[in-house]
Amino acid sequence: MRFQLLHKLLYEKTITRAFFTVWGIAIQEFRVSFSQFFTFKSPFLSLLRVFKYWFLSLNRLTFGRSARISYAFTGEDRLIESLLKPKITKTGFYVEVGCNHPTFISNSFLFYRRGWKGICIDANETLIRKYKYLRPKDRAVFSFVSNITQPIEFIELTNNVLSSIDTHYIEKCLQEGQKIVAKKNIVPRSLTDILDEQQCPKVFDFLSVDVEEHDYEALSSLDFDKYTPHLIIVEAEDFNTEKPEQHRIYNLLNNKGYQLSGYILTNLYFTFLPLKTIPKND
Repeated sequence: MRFQLLHKLLYEKTITRAFFTVWGIAIQEFRVSFSQFFTFKSPFLSLLRVFKYWFLSLNRLTFGRSARISYAFTGEDRLIESLLKPKITKTGFYVEVGCNHPTFISNSFLFYRRGWKGICIDANETLIRKYKYLRPKDRAVFSFVSNITQPIEFIELTNNVLSSIDTHYIEKCLQEGQKIVAKKNIVPRSLTDILDEQQCPKVFDFLSVDVEEHDYEALSSLDFDKYTPHLIIVEAEDFNTEKPEQHRIYNLLNNKGYQLSGYILTNLYFTFLPLKTIPKND
């Protein structure tokens, strides 16, 4: 009887459900802020960040749904949340390939604030070093992910989000006003190799891939028989919604048991069809 009354209170009206959801998220973010952001490597600054995120969490209670935050470039984190529908108290696991900055235009930082953890991989060593201070609970890996094994030249641009190994893409960026900051020779690693090294859960919540014109090669380096992300978001600027079967990323993931759940702007969203139980990651 009490459960029925509680269920009615929470779900009878959308506005009531939204109210309790906002409170739940605020409490969860507030509760985990210290453990997620404080580090003895930078005690004073990290404590200031704890206070900052405590304040942002409490702001939710004042502004309600008007304070819905997205840290991703075009709201990808909100879409990931909508597709996964995680419980507020869930502490999930993610892998982000091409993670770039820890908090700016990040697909995973929204979830980190709620107590999630994961593996963040990028070929920009300067950005990767920031993770141990800004997201100390994550495992940050300096590497370029690919299915090729020979050394490659990674070109960093003024806008580091656009850095790539694709020379045609780099040339296009230069014509648009970008400048080369650095060139580095890197030996690529497969995603499977990195996940093995970092002891990644075999089944986890989501995989985000954004490697600037090298996304297919990065995805191809994952052993899908060994690792199963429930959701995959991958950039594909040349995707044609009318002829999806002509795109190699679509064919790769479709053959691995994934269904295309959406294509918004330049991102493809795939969900795994034979749903597996995703364990809680402590």
